[in-house]
Amino acid sequence: MSPARRRMVPAFMGVAGLDVPDRIGLDRTTLLYPAADATAVALDVPARRLLHLIAEQHGGLSVYEAAAGLGLPYCVVRMLSASLASRGLLEAHDPPQPAQLLDASLLEMVLDGLRAL
Repeated sequence: MSPARRRMVPAFMGVAGLDVPDRIGLDRTTLLYPAADATAVALDVPARRLLHLIAEQHGGLSVYEAAAGLGLPYCVVRMLSASLASRGLLEAHDPPQPAQLLDASLLEMVLDGLRAL
């Protein structure tokens, strides 16, 4: 960020006054979805921006992608997401594991093709 475009308010102020749960079970790849009854009423600006960003997506948005989209540090968005999830405004899901994404028979076919080369 250039000196002329420096933030007037430090990024950590985005989590000031949040009710953050004792255990934050979110990491960079946790997918965030808006809750069905999520409303941005009575939320501060960073929380509204996060809900709006996630609502614009047709699929889930990872915590890391949300941080990049908001231009905030990952740790700030992680705490903000955990707070919103604990209040029922966001749904947080672990991404599918690679073993769940691929069929073993497909991997065998790819391996056989590579051996044939």
